[in-house]
Amino acid sequence: MLVRLDAAEAQRVWGQPRTLADVSALFAGYVEGRVQSLPWCDEPLMPESQRIVDELVRVNGCGFWTLASQPPLDGVASADATHGWGPRGGYVYQKAFVECFAPAARFPQLLSRLQSAGPRITYYAANRQGDFMTSAFTSAAKDDPSAAATALTWGVFPGRAIEQPTQIDKMNFLAWRAEAFQTWREWAAMFPPGSDEAQFLERTADGCWLVNVVDNDFKHPDDTAIWKLFA
Repeated sequence: MLVRLDAAEAQRVWGQPRTLADVSALFAGYVEGRVQSLPWCDEPLMPESQRIVDELVRVNGCGFWTLASQPPLDGVASADATHGWGPRGGYVYQKAFVECFAPAARFPQLLSRLQSAGPRITYYAANRQGDFMTSAFTSAAKDDPSAAATALTWGVFPGRAIEQPTQIDKMNFLAWRAEAFQTWREWAAMFPPGSDEAQFLERTADGCWLVNVVDNDFKHPDDTAIWKLFA
């Protein structure tokens, strides 16, 4: 089981969703700190995402349900209390990204914007049925998106090679897609079979897309291009 709560607790924490607006309100409550978990996230929002809470609230209010995110970093000290990691005396970097579910009615317009935003923006998208698309092509992987990878986080430390703990590629994105859509199924199972809530959650999962969006320009942290794509 990927969902950690029992049915009674799940309904108490996450409510009884019957509309897309109900789901949007749940996700907005999570990023605002009023809801402490989601079916996909056991822990509250990470401290590093507090910088972008206003944008996350807006994105969820527009009907895109955010699962993970991070702001850009350009040479932040590795000892920084919020963003730092690794040995002291180093510097860490990261690209802004957001991962979300895009409901069926919202996905076509988002896709059009994503396709027009390259090469600064890289995206991965997949649905429950297994359809997949990405803009993460390189000259070495022009015909094989599985060979392309996008670095999200890296660090430079004294006496070490560059460390790159986080990246996204087709293989790990599709592995997460399977878990993400299985979680919809498990959430629906928290309600009686055939109930309005169970039918709504299954129907929503069937129509939505899991989308990961990366802004490759980490040098301009006050001008993150991602947020302009969601409206």
